[in-house]
Amino acid sequence: MALTVCLGAAWIVAGAQAQEYPLPEPCSRVAPKISLTQASFDRFRRTTSIFAPISTRASGIAHVELRGAGRITEFDLPIDAARGRIRGTRGIDSAQARAATAVLTLSYAGDADTRPQTLRLRAAVNPAQLWSDRPRITPSGFLQASGTISRRARGSVRTQLEWVNRSDGSLGTIELSAPVASGRWRLNSPLPPDIRDQIAQRCSEVQSTVLFTGYHARLMRGEVRSLRVLPAQ
Repeated sequence: MALTVCLGAAWIVAGAQAQEYPLPEPCSRVAPKISLTQASFDRFRRTTSIFAPISTRASGIAHVELRGAGRITEFDLPIDAARGRIRGTRGIDSAQARAATAVLTLSYAGDADTRPQTLRLRAAVNPAQLWSDRPRITPSGFLQASGTISRRARGSVRTQLEWVNRSDGSLGTIELSAPVASGRWRLNSPLPPDIRDQIAQRCSEVQSTVLFTGYHARLMRGEVRSLRVLPAQ
């Protein structure tokens, strides 16, 4: 209950301050909300396919880099703003196709009203089947999230939070991890007091990125889910 009271008080104070002082420019830019649901390989056709939902406010292009088998493959994909997605299939190096996996970096530079975002994970032939409920911050200041994943997956699922600080427009972030066990994962971790204070005084939504980076031994690709945690103030 202490956090709820703190957040409520901060909203009142922040509202009064917003009337007296203009908000920093980054407060008006939204998160791109990229969810990477497919980064697959076709070793016979020597192609990789990308499917990544993104905010319909985003525009421009996304840059893709694949590093694997001692090779680098790079290409750009257009953002389909009407459908809110990044989608495309491109040819890859033959050595990467034989390896059937590579480290993928998906970069979006942002635009006038959308912040930039970069994701780095494994592209491979087998899906991870990552699913997450909506992460939440409890009144006592714990970040909670849970979900499922392929029973063959190993490692951890990361939950990243992002927001814009009202005081100076800087970007606030924190990342917490939960181990994968028998096709499930669960996060229940306290947020540090300074992070709770920043979130209470934000000027943007609190956006989460739930990320599994992949599992090389099983040629399992990484996947990402983007979910809103708290609305803008």
